[in-house]
Amino acid sequence: MKVLGVEVEVERKPIKNTHLSVYPPNGRVHISVPEGLSDKDIRSFIVSHLAWVRREVKRIRSQPRQTRREYVSGESIYCLGKRYRLSITVEDKGAVERIAWGGTTLRLFVREGSSRDHRGRIVESWQKEMLKLELERLMGKWCAELKIEEPSWRLQRMKSRWGSCNRTKRAIIFNTALARVPSRCVEYVVVHELTHLDVANHGAEFQKLMSTRLVHHAALRRELNDFIALPYGR
Repeated sequence: MKVLGVEVEVERKPIKNTHLSVYPPNGRVHISVPEGLSDKDIRSFIVSHLAWVRREVKRIRSQPRQTRREYVSGESIYCLGKRYRLSITVEDKGAVERIAWGGTTLRLFVREGSSRDHRGRIVESWQKEMLKLELERLMGKWCAELKIEEPSWRLQRMKSRWGSCNRTKRAIIFNTALARVPSRCVEYVVVHELTHLDVANHGAEFQKLMSTRLVHHAALRRELNDFIALPYGR
C-alpha cells in the first residue's frame, strides 16, 4: 500500500491493536493490523503517523554502513560483536584452508589464487558456526529458565527480520546476520522469539513478558537495530 509517497507493507493478523514499524537497514515500513480493519482505516492510521514514519526512515537511511568486504589483510571482520583484524596467509594449492583466531586477529589460510568470494565463503562459514554455538548455549539456557521444551530452530539469511517464530510448528528461524552482533543482542532475539511461542503479536501481554524475562530488552532492541551493516560486510 502506498500512502502519500510512502510504500507500506500491510499484514493482517488475528490481533486487537495496530502496530506500525520502520525497520533497518533500508527503512522498510511495515504495519500489522486486525484482520477486519478496512483499507480506509489503515490509510488513516498511517497518515496520522506519517511524520514519525518519515523521520524514522530518514534516521535509519542516514546511518553508516559497512563497506563491501574484499577479504584482504587489514580489513575488519566482526563476529558476535568482536572486531577482528583480518590477516591473509597464502599457501600452496594442496594446503588445507582454515581459520585461526585469537586476541584481535583473525587469520585466514587460503590456497594460492583464491578469489574474494571464496575467501568470503570461508569467513562466513566460520561466523555461522560461531553463531550456531552461541545459539545452542542461549537456547539451552532460556528453555531451562522458562521450563519449556526446546523448539526446533535453524539459521537462514533473512532480508528484514532478525528472527521469526512459527507457533504451530514450534519452529524458530534466526537470521545468519546475527553472527556479527554482540552476544547480548543475540540473546535478545532468542528471548523475543521464545516469547512468541506464548504470544503471537507484540501487544501489551508480549511486552510485559519481555520485561519480566529481559529487563533491558528495549535498549537491546535499539542496539541491535542500530547495528547497521550489509550482510556479511558485502
